[in-house]
Amino acid sequence: MRNGAFLRLKSVEAGYTIPRHITKRYHIENLRIYFNGLNLHTWSAFKLWDPEMAGKGMAYPVQKVFNFGINVNL
Repeated sequence: MRNGAFLRLKSVEAGYTIPRHITKRYHIENLRIYFNGLNLHTWSAFKLWDPEMAGKGMAYPVQKVFNFGINVNL
C-alpha cells in the first residue's frame, strides 16, 4: 500500500479587459484577453503515475489543457 493523497490545480482562468479609453480610438467597443487552463499541476508524494488513475497506471494520463484567447466587440 502507498499513500495516494494528492492536490490538483484543476482549473484556472485569468483575463484582462483593455480600458475603454484605449479601445475607442480603434473603433473597438470591448477587447478582452484571457488565458485558461485545466489540470495544470498535481502535488503528490506518489511519483509513479497520476494518482487519479489508480490501479496499475495503465490508462491514458490526465491531459493538461491551455487556452489563450481574445474577445473583440466592434
